[in-house]
Amino acid sequence: MRERSKDLRVRRTINSIRRAFFELVLEKNYNEISITELTERAGINRKTFYLHFSSLDDFVSEIEEEIVSDILDHIGKNAEDFDLAGCIKNFYLYLESCNEVQQKLLCDEHYSFFYESVTEGVLRSPSFSRFFERTDYPSIVRSYTISITFIYRDWLKSGKEIPFDILTEQASKIVESGYSGILSASKKA
Repeated sequence: MRERSKDLRVRRTINSIRRAFFELVLEKNYNEISITELTERAGINRKTFYLHFSSLDDFVSEIEEEIVSDILDHIGKNAEDFDLAGCIKNFYLYLESCNEVQQKLLCDEHYSFFYESVTEGVLRSPSFSRFFERTDYPSIVRSYTISITFIYRDWLKSGKEIPFDILTEQASKIVESGYSGILSASKKA
């Protein structure tokens, strides 16, 4: 995570940029957001933006890092304990607690790059590295892990027709059964 100035003016500027970006996220797809539009909405000039960020992608990377940290706060302990059901339930609880902007960034197909970056950050964390060490084919586990979010996304698209508890229970069963089937015999705990 980046170290930011404690200067009140800098904090206000960053907060203004964030608010403007979040408003734009709710209105547009990422490829439709320009620095000019962002800075106008934030009430700053482009030069001020570039004092703090090298690009819009650089700015978004900071938000991604924050979300990775939040997710790991919610599920890191479960991952360390190999508690797959706990990981899934707490991840879904995290997604449910997200505001509208966060949910769009993590679940909207137009922001899939954002979700993919966050996923990479979570899966590369020390909390999750042990999941991959216990298998012969970590890339398959990674792909399987990503399906957890797709289950949640489909649940959202369907209007949350299935009760939340059943969603988490069924997703846990699918993931646990599949994961246990690919554990390397020499690496089972």
